[in-house]
Amino acid sequence: MVEGPGCKLKGEKLKKRAKGQIVKKISGNVIEKRNKAEREAGSPFDVLVGMKLTDVKTLGKELFAIFENDACLRVHFLMAGSTRYNNEPKEFGDGKSETPRLKLFMTRDEVGFYDSAVEMRSAAECLAKYDELIDLDICSPTFNAKRATDIILEHQDRLICDVILDQLILPGVGNIIKNEALFNAGINPNSKVKELSRELVSFLVKMNRDFTNIFYKCRKEGKDLRKHMNIYRKSKCPECGGKVTKCKPGEYERATFFCPSCQTNTLKSSKKLPTKNSLLGWVTANKDMIQWSCRICTLENKPASNRCSACLTPRFPDSPNKTQPHLQSEVPLQLQQDQSEESQLPCPLLSSPQLQCAPSSSTSSPETRLPAQKHVLTDEEHPNSGLQRKYKFKRLSNSPASLPSTPPPVSQLNSVLVSTPVTHQTRSHRILALPTPKTRNKVTAEREEAPVLCSGHKLPARKLRAEKSAENRGRIFFVCDLPKKNQCSFFMWGDAHHPLCGHGKITVIREVLKQNANNGREFYCCPFPKTKQCDFFQWVDDVKAK
Repeated sequence: MVEGPGCKLKGEKLKKRAKGQIVKKISGNVIEKRNKAEREAGSPFDVLVGMKLTDVKTLGKELFAIFENDACLRVHFLMAGSTRYNNEPKEFGDGKSETPRLKLFMTRDEVGFYDSAVEMRSAAECLAKYDELIDLDICSPTFNAKRATDIILEHQDRLICDVILDQLILPGVGNIIKNEALFNAGINPNSKVKELSRELVSFLVKMNRDFTNIFYKCRKEGKDLRKHMNIYRKSKCPECGGKVTKCKPGEYERATFFCPSCQTNTLKSSKKLPTKNSLLGWVTANKDMIQWSCRICTLENKPASNRCSACLTPRFPDSPNKTQPHLQSEVPLQLQQDQSEESQLPCPLLSSPQLQCAPSSSTSSPETRLPAQKHVLTDEEHPNSGLQRKYKFKRLSNSPASLPSTPPPVSQLNSVLVSTPVTHQTRSHRILALPTPKTRNKVTAEREEAPVLCSGHKLPARKLRAEKSAENRGRIFFVCDLPKKNQCSFFMWGDAHHPLCGHGKITVIREVLKQNANNGREFYCCPFPKTKQCDFFQWVDDVKAK
């Protein structure tokens, strides 16, 4: 479903392009696909002809296009809705519909709403709803974290996973934001609100807000959001390495992913997760700047700002005009000493007598040759530094990408040291493991399961599961894994090796969603709906074992 950040971006684009234009003509399925009685009565959208678009506002997942004479077009983008201008081509991820639900022929542009729900409402009623809930909108710059926490705590007997999805409580929060926020806060989604402390609920609101900002910036710049997902559609917990439970609890029965070991409803477990503005996160992720979070609306502000850009709250409550202290003084002395001592530690691999260095091609003599030193990447060399500076957020310090890589014990290395050409700038060595029967079998299996490459870029393709087409629902396919703007037209089905069901059709893979011993286990079943399914059933891991 199109979540709050996606709706906000669509509203900003519509306001920038179409505000002030007059509707000349309307068309679309909502106009053409009507019975005779409805055509004689007229369409409620006919009132838009001749009206000027005066404003565009978004509230959560709703878009309000405000016209003259108290007319308002309300748009909800459902699961895969989109807005296209001047018959532009459909992008990957948009709905399957090729004809718009409603199309507005305006003074300069043609605006089409695809795979969306549209209806006419009173502008006064929509604006009243907007004014009442805008400070609860998770994407709003005037977001009120305290009010959101108070309203959540009013629903004591509801599951927390249902409360944060309620669009009257936190407008704009969708399933992805829900899962990531609950994981980052260390809260089990099956918990009721009355089981959580106020401090923990406040922390959850903060995590919803933080991930929403990342979501918005990734969608705006066309970046891959999956790099910042820790739990959504994962099978292994990035924190403890345990199995992720997948289920559909609560009123809305949305797909929910959580780790029973890490999400224990305690601040101790949640505080193990680094915060965006923690000192350690600042030192390790970005040494050039540190942002600060507003205590009222939780907006992330620039380092030089002494007041919140949204609500004008002072950064320092005791002294509003207090300037930011020097960054070096914020680093504890013990941390500075640890860093200096770490830089002087010798490499255990080079000091081991079991490893010998082969002659180097360098012109320097062996007597004067210096031991190899670990090259420390600068901000410009780090592959993620540009993304962090651009989006102004820190990578979680306990994520796999940020954990320090330690070499295995030398006693466990059945290896030889092979030298590489050494220059006067850097000297490095590579350790190659001797082949064993187990490693040979492992390499053979990896070659048999080689990744599928897209035809346009020769890069590993992305594996997806069809969810929109009723005929192919559940089938696995591969597409190009690059961002939308750079994707090639590669497409390939990935289920040709699946067994056939009783109807002779290729089976689809399902997962056990019940919270029992088989949770998350995959099985083959008939691709038809439940009312027409045959009794074919087979575990996927049983087929792989054979």
